[in-house]
Amino acid sequence: MSDRRTVASAHERADAIEKELIELQTTVRIQLKDIYGRIKLSQNILLTASGSIIVMLVTIITRMG
Repeated sequence: MSDRRTVASAHERADAIEKELIELQTTVRIQLKDIYGRIKLSQNILLTASGSIIVMLVTIITRMG
């Protein structure tokens, strides 16, 4: 790429920026998929733990009465 400010050099810079933007979009998309997976895992763990606690409390209440 030359130092001269021409239309061709502007197109070259725009093409380079577009490639970098596509790389960034891909990286963000991968990171969002990873975060979504972690959130789903956390939801499942919390739901299972809550269910276990409810079952335990119901068992304790029924044995006391």
